[in-house]
Amino acid sequence: MPQNNKKVSQMAPSEKKSIACIGECMLEIAPAGGGLFKQAFAGDTFNSAVYLARHFSDELTVSYITGLGQDAYSHKMMAAFEEENIRTDAIQIIADRSPGLYLIENDSSGERFFHYWRSASASRYMFDGWTSTDIAKLLRNYDCLYLSGISLAILDETQRQNLIEALHTVKQNCFIAYDPNYRANLWPDTDACRKTNKQLAQLADIALISKEDHIALWDSASSGTIAAEWASWGAKEVVVKDGGADCLILTDKNETHVSAQDNITPIDTTGAGDSFAAGYVGARLLGRSPSEAATAAHSIAAKVIQHRGAIIAQKTRRKNVSDG
Repeated sequence: MPQNNKKVSQMAPSEKKSIACIGECMLEIAPAGGGLFKQAFAGDTFNSAVYLARHFSDELTVSYITGLGQDAYSHKMMAAFEEENIRTDAIQIIADRSPGLYLIENDSSGERFFHYWRSASASRYMFDGWTSTDIAKLLRNYDCLYLSGISLAILDETQRQNLIEALHTVKQNCFIAYDPNYRANLWPDTDACRKTNKQLAQLADIALISKEDHIALWDSASSGTIAAEWASWGAKEVVVKDGGADCLILTDKNETHVSAQDNITPIDTTGAGDSFAAGYVGARLLGRSPSEAATAAHSIAAKVIQHRGAIIAQKTRRKNVSDG
């Protein structure tokens, strides 16, 4: 593997199943009320890693794969990962780079709007100089891999295709979950994003699709049509999320609808899809049925959107979030 990155140590033997989330963690600047903001760490797949660790740590080991720098915030970020019981042995240290940053604004309904500063973040170079074989050696350490469209969009074309090739290499012995999580400004054009999503559909044991994102890319309107399209591209199990409405699950041509929790007033929807993904993927990896997994996922997401920021503070979690 490349010598300019932190050497990846081998995972210690464990009876637990292992999952690694691949992507980018950033500095999050979120409204705290009264015109004030608070700083935290967040990013779509990192948010999922946190909720996987919080809700399934008795049965899963959770790792994060990303690039960080050697600056003070990278060190603080690493410490925050470890505090959340997320393993850091697969994090690559990229000299002269640092984490990206984003700021959240919310409207009266809790819907969020983002402003990003991430064009030169360390995570964009996590596989710089690696071959697909190098990446596969890292990825085969895990029983399950979770990544998103953002995980792929932040990489240049060479890194992206090497990662996809590595996923093909490890697929036979690894469960792969994917959320397209479309961010138009991260892709050179929609055709590149569409092509990549179809490549990931061929790899996905679970595809978690936001109805809103899919419509932005392909114009398909109904959840059933969206699920059928992803299945036709190769995804084995498709979950179509529709905000606070029912989610649709398609497995072996059978559709299941699972309702979200009622009477929830969102304060901030940041992290809703990420926490849903954690609940669903974690439960399915542990052998629970699609309906049970969706119920757990809705429950976690419902709690998250009643607090500001992508990740509930630990003290808030202990008081309000059940690990059941």
